[in-house]
Amino acid sequence: MRSLLRFLWGLYSRRSVIWAMAKREIRTRYAGTFAGLVWSVLHPLMMILIYWFVFSVGFKVKPAGDTPFIIVFLCGLIPWTAFAETLSASANAITSNPHLVKKAVFPTQILPVVHLTASMVSHVIMLVILAIVMLAYGMPFSVYNLQFVYFLLGMSVFCIGLGWVVAALNVFYRDVGQILTVVLNMWFWLTPIVWAEGMIPERFRIFLKLSPMFYVVHGYRASFVYHTPFWDNWRLGGYFWVVSVIVFALGGLLFRKLRPSFPEVL
Repeated sequence: MRSLLRFLWGLYSRRSVIWAMAKREIRTRYAGTFAGLVWSVLHPLMMILIYWFVFSVGFKVKPAGDTPFIIVFLCGLIPWTAFAETLSASANAITSNPHLVKKAVFPTQILPVVHLTASMVSHVIMLVILAIVMLAYGMPFSVYNLQFVYFLLGMSVFCIGLGWVVAALNVFYRDVGQILTVVLNMWFWLTPIVWAEGMIPERFRIFLKLSPMFYVVHGYRASFVYHTPFWDNWRLGGYFWVVSVIVFALGGLLFRKLRPSFPEVL
């Protein structure tokens, strides 16, 4: 337990390094492109427009109530994008930085956290797009909108834990990155993002709720659409935090145990 606490304290004490590397990651991502950081706006915007056209105009999907599909969809897509982007980048966090990993003094455990921090740029941009869409549809803003911070924190804990797992395992088994791509694609469609929870028979919904991302997506919608407090769903919230903390702790322990072998394999 003490070693895990030291491991976590190391993350906090290196927060300035994490921030500096996240900024470098963002600059590197768009280095050499003509539009530069404009792509960080165009990418999520084009993705949103494509999904909106396919499901709202093509399939004419209508969620329950009078809430426009695009807003319900965005509330699910925004946290999912940050989650999937972070996990995908974390899978290659060690293998793509051998020059840093082989330095004995470099804290390799911060790399998945760096990718999570960098993904917050797209997250903020998509939240701004959501706010603009809400204004366009005349939807009222509420103090409940601020609840998304709570759900973002929970998703971050879960995501970092998984990030440590895939980053460590991918060093020894390079198929992990490919498997993760398949899993994320399946996970996306098994999460009620482009479809409503009510479309699934009641007896099957319990299986959907086993996914921690179900709670996060539902939480973003509770914050921006339904305006319900997070404690209303305290049972699912309790389950989410138990799973997330376990994944976070086990991910940290696994990463710490395998870290000494990274330089040898790379």
